Amino acid sequence: MISGARSFLFLLFICTAHAVPWNVQALMQELAQIPASSTRFVETRHLAILTRPLEMKGTLSYERPNRLSKHVEAPYDELMTVHGDSATLVNKTKGEQRVVSLRDQPAMAALVESVRATLAGDLPQLEKHYRVKFSGAREAWTMQLVPRAAQVKSYVDTITLAGAGARVTRIETLETSGDRSVMTIVHDGK
Repeated sequence: MISGARSFLFLLFICTAHAVPWNVQALMQELAQIPASSTRFVETRHLAILTRPLEMKGTLSYERPNRLSKHVEAPYDELMTVHGDSATLVNKTKGEQRVVSLRDQPAMAALVESVRATLAGDLPQLEKHYRVKFSGAREAWTMQLVPRAAQVKSYVDTITLAGAGARVTRIETLETSGDRSVMTIVHDGK
């Protein structure tokens, strides 16, 4: 018979030996299991042309395989829906609507693909467009994305995503112009 302390150590050894290491592959596997998500966000844009940062609030939604929506509710009302290679922008405040090809907008495409491929758990797609640097533990990880394509590099310096487990909690985009945006994603305890 094994004593209580030995039994605990043996169980700990077995659990540790079979534990899945936390790395970018483990993160992507967990994210790939989520068919859809919807969360609130607060985004702060720091732009050289503005005297103070612009703060936007709204919801961010994702649905497999490639649908992403960002609904800015304040300080104006604008909905951007991305499906495939096109984005539809509806500014309800101004009463305007336009459809944009992501191929014609490399900076927008870079941001969309960084979020969409991450939420899809699609590491090959992410690595196709970015050099991926991953660090941290399951409870607090960071993934830095550096664009590979020269055209995208001329607009976007880095995109850094942070999170816990299969939840992205922050997206920071640093543009080559020095402008940057920080999106904090609020999961409402779900």
